[in-house]
Amino acid sequence: MREARPGSPVFEAAVLGGAVTRERLERAALAEGQAEAALVRALLAQPLPGFADLVRAWETGGGPMRLDPSLLKVSVRAARLLDPVLMRRERCVPVAIYDDICVLAVEAENAARAVEAVKAALRRSILPVQADAADLEAALANLPSAARATYQGPIPRRDPAVHSRFRDLVLGGTVLDAVPLPEERA
Repeated sequence: MREARPGSPVFEAAVLGGAVTRERLERAALAEGQAEAALVRALLAQPLPGFADLVRAWETGGGPMRLDPSLLKVSVRAARLLDPVLMRRERCVPVAIYDDICVLAVEAENAARAVEAVKAALRRSILPVQADAADLEAALANLPSAARATYQGPIPRRDPAVHSRFRDLVLGGTVLDAVPLPEERA
């Protein structure tokens, strides 16, 4: 059974399609060299929402989503996919990562910058949730450290004799003596 949703099916499809804004369409058309195409001009002449329109629509919904401090734990999968330096620099904590969405806890002041950086790193859509600075700091302090590599010496080679000789002569730069040729008798 299909759930009932308010609004026009075309508007619903536009939101499901990624909520393409005027700015995003202009940027994509410019990148393809089609900024002056008739199709692009026709679409931009219509009331396609701009970035500011989408921001206002989110603001009228009651404010930003907030995350309870008890839920602010770094996802193990996220810790493997994201660089801890990036998370500390952008002051954000990925709480959960799904196939195409990352739930990202951020501070209000640098939320936009953090979302852009994490979206570029993960190639996923980002759902930002606001968290307190102290809670974020505690979560960032508990980031799992990366596994450290240990040096175990050079890897032993088991090359055939031909490869070993090639490595010594060509890669090692060994200079060969000239092969003496027998003199021809006249």
